[in-house]
Amino acid sequence: MAESTEEGSRTGQRIANWMLDHRAVTFLFIIVPTIVLAYALPNIEVYSRFADLLPAKHDYIKNYNRMKQTFGGANVVTMSLEVLGENEDLFTLETLNKVKMLTEEVDKIGGVNHYQVASIAHPKIRRIRTTAGGLIKSESVLPQVLPTDAAGLKKLREESFNNDIVYGTYISADGTSALILAGFDEERLDYNDIFTRLQTLRQEVEADGKTKLYIAGEPMLKGWIYYHAAELKLIFTVTLGIVGLLLFLHFRSVAGVLIPMIGTGTAAIWGLGLVGWLGYNLDPLILVVPILISARTASHCVQMMERYHDEIRKGNSRDAAVRTSMGELIVPASIAIFTDAAGLLVLAVSSIPIIAKLGIFCSFWSLSNLITVTILVPLVLSILPTPKIEVVEGDHYDHKNLPSRIMSAWATFLVGPKASLPVFGFAAIIIVVSLFHAKDAVVGENKPGSPILFQDSDYNIAASRIAGKFAGANQLSIYFEAEEAHKMKDPVVVDVMQRFGRHMASVINYGGTRDIPDLVRSINRLYHYDDPRWSLVPNTQRDVGNTLFMYEAGAAIPGVITEYMDLEGRVANFVVFFKDATGVTVHAAIAAAEEFLEANPLEGVTPQFAGGIIGTTAAGNQEVERSELIQTILIMIVVMLSVMLTYRSVTAALLVFVVLAMAVLINRAYMAFRDIGLNINTLPVTAVGIGIGVDYAIYMLDRIREEVRHRNINDAVHEALATTGAAVLFTAVTVVAGIIYWIPGSSLRFNSEMAMLLSLLMISNMIGSVTLLPLLVKVFKPSFVMKSHLDDEVSHVEGHDAMGDSALAQQSANS
Repeated sequence: MAESTEEGSRTGQRIANWMLDHRAVTFLFIIVPTIVLAYALPNIEVYSRFADLLPAKHDYIKNYNRMKQTFGGANVVTMSLEVLGENEDLFTLETLNKVKMLTEEVDKIGGVNHYQVASIAHPKIRRIRTTAGGLIKSESVLPQVLPTDAAGLKKLREESFNNDIVYGTYISADGTSALILAGFDEERLDYNDIFTRLQTLRQEVEADGKTKLYIAGEPMLKGWIYYHAAELKLIFTVTLGIVGLLLFLHFRSVAGVLIPMIGTGTAAIWGLGLVGWLGYNLDPLILVVPILISARTASHCVQMMERYHDEIRKGNSRDAAVRTSMGELIVPASIAIFTDAAGLLVLAVSSIPIIAKLGIFCSFWSLSNLITVTILVPLVLSILPTPKIEVVEGDHYDHKNLPSRIMSAWATFLVGPKASLPVFGFAAIIIVVSLFHAKDAVVGENKPGSPILFQDSDYNIAASRIAGKFAGANQLSIYFEAEEAHKMKDPVVVDVMQRFGRHMASVINYGGTRDIPDLVRSINRLYHYDDPRWSLVPNTQRDVGNTLFMYEAGAAIPGVITEYMDLEGRVANFVVFFKDATGVTVHAAIAAAEEFLEANPLEGVTPQFAGGIIGTTAAGNQEVERSELIQTILIMIVVMLSVMLTYRSVTAALLVFVVLAMAVLINRAYMAFRDIGLNINTLPVTAVGIGIGVDYAIYMLDRIREEVRHRNINDAVHEALATTGAAVLFTAVTVVAGIIYWIPGSSLRFNSEMAMLLSLLMISNMIGSVTLLPLLVKVFKPSFVMKSHLDDEVSHVEGHDAMGDSALAQQSANS
């Protein structure tokens, strides 16, 4: 085992020496690809695509993509115009004109699907009435010319309340609110323009103080994200300023700030350059991941610089210090960087485009640290003047900077006889508490509205208000697909749909349905002079077909039936409304639908799951759950194998696994405690967080192993903590201090929560690496560590013997 690691160290030193001996060639090797990649930077665009959030290979999404051309997509804006004041309703000329204006204006916004605009003012939303001659007429809910007298408005109100199609769905039960829906395309949209247009409409209808407009839905959410993204410039500036200040205070030189910035900036050019060459878009919500990778790059740079300064303190020349630090760190740094990159690359197994693309370019970005940190930083150090650092004689020099003093004091306690019980005891308590909370972690959203924004945000208030007033803005579409035309008019099929709707009514947060049975019953009742006894489904397919034909034929515009089924009657769109799209609601809705439809099969008809925001969210949640499990297993395997092959020791892999497992457990517990669901946005952050602990653990483990060559185990642990441990502490504090401003400074709850989560990950991984890991090495004295100490002693003795033999030979020759 020791032979392989010794060989690795010698190989690293040979590589370092060659590169430093050929500086010009090495610089050229870095500069050329940097220029090539930088050429594509202007091609990068920051925008969101709804389709990027959907797992394209999931059966739900395959069905949804087939059906959305007929029934519309899930990228929908939901608006509720609410009348203010007591004893007021929306059936006044002024308010109804506002509803008409909103319907007409939203239909003019770029990217809108004109066939998916709906409200009581839209021609496709109908009211059914029977004429004096017994004919059925299908008319718009709001006539082209609105009544101006009180009697006419009262009659319109009564007709609307008696209309099953609109009551509770497009008009609130108390008559104070009207719902306007607008579906948008799922390719690239100008969400800034959509947001601006909707906000302008809002100001217009609220100007008189008589009505209030609430706006929710995915396009509006994206608009709010873009709106708040403007503050990122300030956040980035503050983050950069804090990190730069801490670097300067620690290294007390401009070079101490510039070198990490050079390494981090070059890595960013490599990573973002690949984005430009591949033609990927950057979604505003995933920017937190590249920022974290940049923080990791800076951390690697600090490790390299700290080691270089350690060698200068020992009295080595600049050239010798650069060669030694580069040669000693090239192996552990490469392992840490490789595991970082591998942890990100496993994101590519996801069928969700935004996560797969993130995994590809962020993995390359992280892997570029092999060049921008392990090679570029030593090269820059080799041409800069030697830092003014006091040279200290002896093995144990005085650690003057604050992190070194803190870690030196901690090391004194840790190597003492009383450390094991409190450290292991505290770790056990943390594990138990984390397990208790982690069991409550859920896949999907934990709270109504959007977790990306705070609960008191304008968007979440609007979403809550709309859910309270109407059947719900969150739709689940089940597509009943038949092999033959007109099958959806079969009374047997309609009866199963009717019973399906009653079954779904028992699901948590159920709001209502929009389906063929309700439409048929409503028309049949009105055909029989609004006699409620006729609110039933006819017994024959012909009668059902005639009823639906009257609804379609009586409309002024074609295609009004496509709210319910296609024109051939081969596919029906059964829509269930829910009050929210939390993980609990989504899971319960899908489970209830599957339970009923499996128990009630239809010959020649296949229920296809699933569309609407509930269906697409369910697909995303299932993919995230699957990806997270695979991702965690793959990362663990990659990390364990990397460490095991490097040190030729299963024990080494297990030591790193302890730190890694605790970090994952604490991460999951915090998410459960803070009601943060595991979703598309949090999944990449979790993957990156796992890699953080590996970096710290590998650096610490390798330094202890190196120090054991020259010292006993207690002194080796002490020295490793006072040097590498101090660097780990400093980098963790620097990164946390840099992102801590995101917590109070961001208007996006997601950024604030992720900053807190990442801070916790950094701190917990740092603590694990400087407490549990060295203590486990000290207590159990693993052979892969202690063997290097024994081998060093053997080499030392053999060296003395060789020197003695040489001296005797020289004496014999002289005599």
